[in-house]
Amino acid sequence: MFVRIKKNKSGSQTVLLIKGERHPDKKHCIPKIIKNFGVSRDAKVIDELKKQAEEYKAKLEAESPKAKILKIITGDDVKSCCSYNVGFSDIYQNAFNKVFGKLELKNINRLRDLVTMRIAAPSSKLRTANLADEYGIALNVDNIYKFMDKLNIPTIESIKQTIYQHTAKLLNNHKEKLDVLFYDLTTIYFETGTQDEIRDFGFSKDGKHQHVQIMLAVIVTKEGLPVDYEEFPGNCYEGHTLIPVLNKIKKRYNIDKSVLVADAALMNKINLSELDQRGIQYVIAARIKNAKKNIKDLIFNTEGYQDMGFVSDNIKAKAIPTDEGDLIVSYHSSNRARKDKHDRTKALEKIKKHIDSTAKSKLTSSLKKPYVKVSKNCKINIDYNKLDTDQKFDGFFGLRTNIKNANPADLLASYRGLWQVEQTFRIAKNNLEIRPVFHYSPRRIRAHFVICYIALALVRYVCFSLKRNSIDIPCERLHLLLGKMRKTLLVDSNDEAFEFLEDPPSELIPVYMALKINWHPKFQHKVIL
Repeated sequence: MFVRIKKNKSGSQTVLLIKGERHPDKKHCIPKIIKNFGVSRDAKVIDELKKQAEEYKAKLEAESPKAKILKIITGDDVKSCCSYNVGFSDIYQNAFNKVFGKLELKNINRLRDLVTMRIAAPSSKLRTANLADEYGIALNVDNIYKFMDKLNIPTIESIKQTIYQHTAKLLNNHKEKLDVLFYDLTTIYFETGTQDEIRDFGFSKDGKHQHVQIMLAVIVTKEGLPVDYEEFPGNCYEGHTLIPVLNKIKKRYNIDKSVLVADAALMNKINLSELDQRGIQYVIAARIKNAKKNIKDLIFNTEGYQDMGFVSDNIKAKAIPTDEGDLIVSYHSSNRARKDKHDRTKALEKIKKHIDSTAKSKLTSSLKKPYVKVSKNCKINIDYNKLDTDQKFDGFFGLRTNIKNANPADLLASYRGLWQVEQTFRIAKNNLEIRPVFHYSPRRIRAHFVICYIALALVRYVCFSLKRNSIDIPCERLHLLLGKMRKTLLVDSNDEAFEFLEDPPSELIPVYMALKINWHPKFQHKVIL
């Protein structure tokens, strides 16, 4: 803190009290004006103003607490010393407070800590409680389970509503709309074989057929922001999940004006008819190989295809009306045709290695092709008629939609955004380790999923905000950097506590600035309550 006499272009002088502030991205201190004492051309007036500034400076220094001095000569001068991570708490507790600051929930800070730990170090609840100290968080395993038992269905619905509203608010702030919704389903397995009303055996997408599972449906926006999720019994047919999900979320949100994008597994007559009756527009992958003969003939007929104008790929498309009243938009891609031919050639090379052998123990995934047949004496042969049929589909794929006069390029762009759901599942399974699930009571199972859902939402919100600030960083890379954002807490023999910031990654400085989070000082005295 110092007094500065600033000379103006008019010949006058200004008396200022200045304080230097350090910023993490600046090499030198940045001056900040504390008080302006006045302007004058008279030397006597300037001296008087300067005197007032010095007196004010002395008053501020007297009122401010004296700096504590850390003096360490021997090991006896250190009472305790520990290191802990502050990066995850800085980023995700700040994000949690922004989203759920108005949520009326008892012990909401415990939910915030559980979500932060799920992002920082996903593991069992017992291990979470043991690891919490390493992240500056205090958790007790008994309190965790008691809190999970209090997360009832109305509370979970309130959390879902809050996340949806924040998603809509984020999009609205960036002048974007909730116009496209992506729907997909995955399976989550349990480390048990015990069945109940929600856990059951079924087709596992993780290959864990020996475990009971549940099915988890997720809806996200084209930016990957979460909209909602629902759980279904593990033995539920995938195609029967769409309409119940729409019935539930229609009561909470307005999705009538949104386009629903989903995979081919959901394409059945009942679903498409229901969507059409509700006036919901959809873009769903079409299984053109299973289409009727007249549809296939139109697909293979080159007349009517129009070039879509892609520079990197020669893609042509045409719309084909169906008997159900909607459209199948057929596409042909030259790049995809080359890839299909290449993949089939590689597959044939593998198959020919087993032509003279028996099929018993040879039916691996590489041999499960539509043009492979097994004779009565278990010999492997190539069905060349089916091979010719398969070759006809090289480069062809289709989308089914009820959007009239839709642009094929826009439909394809919308469908290609389905990777956002797949990335959402990847983050949930790999980064947040949502499975396997070790809980057995339905209440705790639902609590586990909502904690993971909040964690997923916060990860998506942070990445979305960073991208809008021109910082494109994968969450894996961000978390790696946050793991290096640590502090050391040292208590000396006089019970005075001091904190040191341990050489933080410089890449995090723009992240903190973009998210409007204050950077930590390198060294500070800490009052322990």
